[in-house]
Amino acid sequence: MAVSLKIKGNKRTNEGIGNDLVSIGDNRFPVIDAQYPGTKGATDFIVIRHLHDKSVYTIVCKNVTPCDSNREGTLYISVSVPVKEHVEGLFNMLIELQNAYKSMCMTYDGSMYHFMARNDMAQPFEEIIAAHKVSRYPYKTVATSDDTTSMAYLFMTPEHISDLLNDPMRGEFSRYGQVVLVPVSDPSQYVSTLNIPAKIWRSYKIYVNGRQTGQTLSDPNKTVTITLPETASHESVSATFSIAQARDTRMPGIAVDDEAQIIYLNMQPKLKPVVKPTVETSELTEKRATSGSKKPYILIAAGTIAVLAVLAYVLFFSPKDEKPQKPKENNRIETPKNQDGDNNPEAPDGDNPDEAETGADGTDNGEETPETTDGKNPEETDPSDKLLNQDKDSGNKANPDVNAELLKNYNSDKAAINKAENLSFDRFRKIHRRHTNYDKQAGYREFKEKVDFINDVVGYIRGLNEETSLEDYKAKIKSLAKKAGELGLNGLKAKLDQRLGDGGPKDISESIKINNNF
Repeated sequence: MAVSLKIKGNKRTNEGIGNDLVSIGDNRFPVIDAQYPGTKGATDFIVIRHLHDKSVYTIVCKNVTPCDSNREGTLYISVSVPVKEHVEGLFNMLIELQNAYKSMCMTYDGSMYHFMARNDMAQPFEEIIAAHKVSRYPYKTVATSDDTTSMAYLFMTPEHISDLLNDPMRGEFSRYGQVVLVPVSDPSQYVSTLNIPAKIWRSYKIYVNGRQTGQTLSDPNKTVTITLPETASHESVSATFSIAQARDTRMPGIAVDDEAQIIYLNMQPKLKPVVKPTVETSELTEKRATSGSKKPYILIAAGTIAVLAVLAYVLFFSPKDEKPQKPKENNRIETPKNQDGDNNPEAPDGDNPDEAETGADGTDNGEETPETTDGKNPEETDPSDKLLNQDKDSGNKANPDVNAELLKNYNSDKAAINKAENLSFDRFRKIHRRHTNYDKQAGYREFKEKVDFINDVVGYIRGLNEETSLEDYKAKIKSLAKKAGELGLNGLKAKLDQRLGDGGPKDISESIKINNNF
């Protein structure tokens, strides 16, 4: 069972909360016995702690007494959920567990709840936990501080608390050891430590063929249409989808990275059929007409020059005693003609060099920048990050066997990932940005799991700063090293272990400087 339950409390005066009253699943998680002075006298409230491997959600009940006295006691009902999993309807489950324990294991005198002396049974609580579905938590996880004395108080209505527990990982929580949710009817009468919305919509960037479009999508059910316009060589193509539809693996050419909050779209427009022209273009016809109109003037000029030359010879250069020679026939001088009869030969018909498609040198092959519904221009990316054309009949003359090229690049990236310790962060960033292009290759699931994990490592190391505590740093690096070993990334594990060992940086300030590689 992924979800674990632990119930503790002052059942008897002299026992404290040392013994578990009910234990289901893995009970190796801490329950803190604290006073929580900032709750303004509330009797029931919820405490959140996000550890590196699990999240602990606890309902604290203050209006209880031991079974053998009227001294004030406390009831703790704690649920542990693995860090990448989420309980649907978590708030309702906590309330159901609280109500079940109070009704079956306590008595109520109108103002206080009293523990019963008998032992408690776990069966009813197992049924409540089993009734709630557990799903994968898709977003980036957050760990609260190890300093449990640092507390944040949020005064919210029960409905808002329910919304927050549907997406409980908030970056603001990392500054506090415990986050206390206090249910009130009018939150405006109280001052919360944090000012955060109970319900958030995460904004996703949209990339098309490796280029960012500038379009974002937040509402999971709102659709957006992305269009590649028609070009001289390709037909127009468009795709319409929502975040929920993009997560559906049955949609071809689309992938969602929830942690990075990016939707990748691979669109391949169809080539237009090639049709040879049967008539001359208007431009060529006009040129030939203009050239033909010049012929009479050229012939007349040539004839006139020939006649004048003969007359000049007769009058000035012929012998005086000889009779003037009869003028010879005019030797007309004509300009050379081409096969069409033109005086100015044209170059052979061919493609306009300004309209020719480029080849395999990394240019765009006639591909247009994608248009988006918001009219913004996309941002250019490194051509090496562009998603490969997976359509073998797409007309890519420079690479006729795209599948072979795709497999070659996949094997290259996979080999680099398995030797992650040798990667610079810039080199890994390029692999990560195109990794969804290999979703049809054998072993992709294992490859993607390693890429996603390495992305977490890179993100954490690059995010280090002087405010990062040494204890948090050591715990996080140790956790990442353990996960690297489980994934078979032994070289990366050794690099992470080195950060904490004798051969690594002496303190966190030196480790922060190493932020371009592992």
